[in-house]
Amino acid sequence: MGKAKLLERIWRPRSKPSLKDRLEHIWESPDFASFFEKTKRPACLIKKGTIIFDESDPLEKLYFIKEGFIKLYRLSEDGRDGTSYLLGPGHIVGLRALLSPDKSAKHNAEALTDIKVVSISREEFFEHAVRDSSLLVDLLHAYIERLDYTEQRLVGFMFTDSTARVAHFLYDCAERYPTSPSATLGAGREIVLPLKLSHQRIADFVGSFRETVTLSLNRLEDAKIIRINKGEIVICDLQKLREYAVGGTP
Repeated sequence: MGKAKLLERIWRPRSKPSLKDRLEHIWESPDFASFFEKTKRPACLIKKGTIIFDESDPLEKLYFIKEGFIKLYRLSEDGRDGTSYLLGPGHIVGLRALLSPDKSAKHNAEALTDIKVVSISREEFFEHAVRDSSLLVDLLHAYIERLDYTEQRLVGFMFTDSTARVAHFLYDCAERYPTSPSATLGAGREIVLPLKLSHQRIADFVGSFRETVTLSLNRLEDAKIIRINKGEIVICDLQKLREYAVGGTP
């Protein structure tokens, strides 16, 4: 899927649903793009490497990612980076500002690429929610999605090896941020991940050493499941990647 078509999918117009309609379709992904478009707030360009907020900072805004990628991470006492979430176009950052009485950030947020975000204050969001209660259902959906994502990673750490965790991470990226129709249609075409990822970056996310991740990527490449070229990862066989992510063998 090209960039223009991806943005068109993310920014699709949608009429305001009633609460009853939204509850009947509660498992459909929330359309935060249309909401932020209607607020008519300008997008802010943030350069790659910028720290948007630090752990323990007060979270006073909700951020919608229009373009680019953000990582949420924590640093261990010895300085190791533990990346918890990779968030891209269509996702929101700052849920804790809305859902927790403790509004301080529990992660650091860093722009992995140049990004465009639209932000809104906690108070303004709730003013909109008073007028459109379906937004609260959208918020619940986003929270459940984040919880499911965390549980899947926990299961991966408990029951799978490093190669399966790497495969799951790559498959998740291809599914959530497709750059080709094959990512959603399941066709046998190649899929280029939209974000260049170093071995260390992947290691930070899957909780392994860089050397271990290198061995895992080589194993997937030898099996012709992926191809790597200067940090660009190409998924050659999405179905086999999924099988590896689930069962540990292609």
